[in-house]
Amino acid sequence: MVIFPMLKKFKDTFWPSGSPDKYPFDKQSVTINGQELVLRKAELSDSNDYMNIQEVIYSKPAPWPQDVVDTELRNKNALYLSILKRNHCVAFIGVSLSNPKEAHITNIAVLPELQKDGIGHLFLNQVFEYCRKYNFQKMSLEVDITNESAIELYKAFGFRTRTIHEKYYFRNHHDALEMVVDL
Repeated sequence: MVIFPMLKKFKDTFWPSGSPDKYPFDKQSVTINGQELVLRKAELSDSNDYMNIQEVIYSKPAPWPQDVVDTELRNKNALYLSILKRNHCVAFIGVSLSNPKEAHITNIAVLPELQKDGIGHLFLNQVFEYCRKYNFQKMSLEVDITNESAIELYKAFGFRTRTIHEKYYFRNHHDALEMVVDL
């Protein structure tokens, strides 16, 4: 990107870090099932943990390769949140915010030993509140049609099926439910 010297000076005056944080998020301490955890906006340093989480949850290859994860963590039109336990990321959620009316959950992943502890609920509550703050009207996602526990969680939050994408997932050729909820 070419920035004329005068505009660069103006930009640096108002945004010393180089660019404003389009979608800021305040770091929070959370307790889930007696465990002290940290919820914060993802950092590029979380990338390797994201890859490890994917490799534990999904059969190889991971759905998102390292370069895609890195690109998404730099995406100014997305919000990625990480849950940390002892300074290691153990869960994450990604939300695309590029459509001004409809946010889209791109990925949600929790290490198996922490699943069913309420982290999914925490993530969904956080992104619902966040997206309402920025005036998004809907939220959507895709989920593997065989992932019954995730589908039940999404239904509990009011998501409904909008359509079915046949053979959506390249790894197993499963169909995906595209689900949506009004915010």
